[in-house]
Amino acid sequence: MSKTARRGGPRRIIILLVVVLIMSGAYAAWGFYTINKMQQESAVSLADLPWNGFFLDPPHEAPAIELIDQYYNEFSLADHRGDLVVVFFGYTNCPDVCPATLVYYTQVKRELGPLAENVKFVFVSVDPEYDTPEHLERYVSRFDSTFYGLTGTPEQIAEIAREYGVYYEKVEAETSPVGYWVEHTAFTYVIDQDGNLRLVLPFGLEPPQIAADLRNLL
Repeated sequence: MSKTARRGGPRRIIILLVVVLIMSGAYAAWGFYTINKMQQESAVSLADLPWNGFFLDPPHEAPAIELIDQYYNEFSLADHRGDLVVVFFGYTNCPDVCPATLVYYTQVKRELGPLAENVKFVFVSVDPEYDTPEHLERYVSRFDSTFYGLTGTPEQIAEIAREYGVYYEKVEAETSPVGYWVEHTAFTYVIDQDGNLRLVLPFGLEPPQIAADLRNLL
């Protein structure tokens, strides 16, 4: 074998290595481009999905919720990242909207099946002076013992309600067992896995409609 032939071997290897490196870089760049494109398409497709509630695009960071649950445990919305959190504001003496909503959410939970493990249902009292943890425990357990019933000081509730745009007001009523009803906003607020307010559900949606919207976010 000639000296020229012997020298050609290493040169060819070096050239091949250079080509491989160039191709690897090109494939890596294409991979990053493809992933980025898929993420963009995913974001667009989420907004384009059919929604029964009001889908918020862009999302808004959900206001903090730090209260006490029906077992006197501290509840913080921030501790539930990774799950969908479904929040409804009501009170235990409510004669219609609140029990109807919680009944619907038990049905939504059944509709979701195994996916419900990634959904937390939260009932925030707008009558904190009456709705002690004991009252909430008895009330919420009638529907589903895994639901959270939250209460706090009147000041805490007022601040959280204001942040979420929730209206509530006591109205004297002889027909009420406690002498008053509480008029309140009947929307439900859905916070996504990243802690963003993503969906607002009006009262009156059927459980299959609610479940369909939650599946879109799971």
